[in-house]
Amino acid sequence: MGTKMNDALNTSSKNNSDPECNWSIWRQGDDGNQFMIESGLTEEDAKKKVADFEAHGHKQLYWASQNKASHAEH
Repeated sequence: MGTKMNDALNTSSKNNSDPECNWSIWRQGDDGNQFMIESGLTEEDAKKKVADFEAHGHKQLYWASQNKASHAEH
């Protein structure tokens, strides 16, 4: 689990100059706290990574979200 999470954090925001890469992955823990895991992704990549987290049986809630501010800048 830790390796995948660290890999996601280490690759964060690598595609910020591409207007298509304005998606983020979010996580909500059992305590209700929410935080961004990774940003700078295409919609397809973000949804694939969410599916990967869910497939590994993580108990937290994961979702992909489009960054509207980034989209408006381009």
